Amino acid sequence: MKSSQDYIIDGDLKFESQDFDGAAKDYTAAIKLDPANADIHYNKGLAEFFRKNISVAYEDFSKTLTLNPKHEDALFNRARIAAMLGSYQIAITDYNHAIELNDEDAELFNNRGAIKLQTKDLAGAIADFTSALSINPADGKAFYNRGTAYLQKHDNLNAIQDFAQAYQNGVMQAKEMLVSLQN
Repeated sequence: MKSSQDYIIDGDLKFESQDFDGAAKDYTAAIKLDPANADIHYNKGLAEFFRKNISVAYEDFSKTLTLNPKHEDALFNRARIAAMLGSYQIAITDYNHAIELNDEDAELFNNRGAIKLQTKDLAGAIADFTSALSINPADGKAFYNRGTAYLQKHDNLNAIQDFAQAYQNGVMQAKEMLVSLQN
């Protein structure tokens, strides 16, 4: 008879080979044997996400956080799903908790800023993109997003500067924004 660890190992191997159906099945078997293991729920959530079972993935990440409220990756992924589903306040709350755990992750600030940009909290978005850039000064995506926020605030000078930096850091669509602003 297999142990939960055996199922986890099998699930990990299947996940690595992109057999997400098989991985989810193995993680489910592991959960039956070890339901209090937050990491198994997290791994199953990832497999479900890649299977496009978004609501199941969300539940798995939520269960992970019930068992381990400081699981940064579960917070990150649940926030991403919440944002995809338009539950922006839930996403922001999860990003806030993740940032409390790790305020050196530029992607957390960038993603939270993108939600704030979407919800028209332009000052909050600019602050988050600025935080992302203080962690990773070569983050073209953060420059582009902050430029978009400046543009929405009708601050064309700062928008142009950020789009130029975004373009220099590999964000090709920033060139289109620069051309449109200079015409």
